Amino acid sequence: MLAHRLALRNLLRHRRRSGFTAAIIVITMALLTCFQGLSDGGHQAMIQVGVRMGLGHLILSQQGHAQDPSLERLIAKGPQALEQSRAAAGSLASSVVPRLRFSAMAQAGAQQIAVTASGVEPALELPVSGIADARAIIVGQPLPVTPAKALPGAAPARTGLPPLVLGERLAKALDVRIGDRVTLTVKPLGGGEFARAAFELHGIFRTGIQELDAFWVELPLEAAQQLTGAAQGVSHLALYLEDEQQLPALQLQMQPLLEARAWEAQAWTQAAPELNSAVAMDAAGMALLMVIVIVVVVAGILNTVIMSVLKRHREFGVMLALGSSPGLIVRVVLLESLYLAGTSLLLGLLLGLAAHWHFATEGLNFREVFGTGLEAGGVLLPERFYSLLKPLKLAGVATLILLLTLLVSLYPAYKSGRLKPIEAIKHHA
Repeated sequence: MLAHRLALRNLLRHRRRSGFTAAIIVITMALLTCFQGLSDGGHQAMIQVGVRMGLGHLILSQQGHAQDPSLERLIAKGPQALEQSRAAAGSLASSVVPRLRFSAMAQAGAQQIAVTASGVEPALELPVSGIADARAIIVGQPLPVTPAKALPGAAPARTGLPPLVLGERLAKALDVRIGDRVTLTVKPLGGGEFARAAFELHGIFRTGIQELDAFWVELPLEAAQQLTGAAQGVSHLALYLEDEQQLPALQLQMQPLLEARAWEAQAWTQAAPELNSAVAMDAAGMALLMVIVIVVVVAGILNTVIMSVLKRHREFGVMLALGSSPGLIVRVVLLESLYLAGTSLLLGLLLGLAAHWHFATEGLNFREVFGTGLEAGGVLLPERFYSLLKPLKLAGVATLILLLTLLVSLYPAYKSGRLKPIEAIKHHA
């Protein structure tokens, strides 16, 4: 108890020095907590936007389809494959979605543009796809859940043709409007003559991703299968997770099915390498900021301890001359460091958590702050994203700082305990 009282008394006795060091630690820890939450929240937004734009957390396909995405490498018997995938994934996957991707030529009037077409099940896409989301549709409506029944408020089909939605830039290039006829031409499965089918433009979407907005078309899966001659085949099955941290577990769980059906699996990190690199680069920047903060905090503590020890040689000499043990001196110096670091870290965490709570509930509008949108890996992120803290990571940083504080204080504390009383008293006489 004596060591604790002496440590607290010395910190309070030198309020200016202690307060200056504490202020540095509080501010840096608060900023670190706030930036950590915004960084993790940004990563979450980047991943969610990426996997919702025609990807998935895990993508299953026939062997070789990733290298040669042709109609010759389809998963046969799509409904059966869908049920098998759902059974194999169990509770790990929140959704399993079949899709049929193929290259086609879109024509409207005299305009022709090469596009990527995706046959989808609208009812399954709604919870997981950013393209199917009504918020992405700037004109018209998303694909109806059933081809024969449009969404409430949708204009009735004027032509009786199957519905189709396409990107904003593509619509401008084709010079089409809602209700116009768009013809898709494709080389069907097995070769032969080109197959053509006409569709009615049902909606125009804007994702902010140039590749999607300028070259992407979505149509009902059944219509896509009829056009391509794929029967019930699908190009891939997209699996979605509630928590992307469960991706390794899902990959392991799906392995027996992949081996049995000669399928292959791609994680979103492989399917979207640019987005994965953007997330990794941002995480590396945050790690560098953590290192800088830790160095600043530990250097501030070390400077305070050294200055305190240098100016108290006489005090320590008197204590030793009066019979105090060297161990008491060592404990006093170490406790001063720990009290200063611990209290400052706690205050910094509280301030940082207050900022995190604000951004977690209100969000950060990037456009309002910086006047422009935020793009990462070719993906335009939402204008507002929310702070997301990982408690274990934050606790690990705080623990590391305390351990480093103790470590850098050991030598000054040890030297203080080794002082010779007479020399220490004369040195400051």
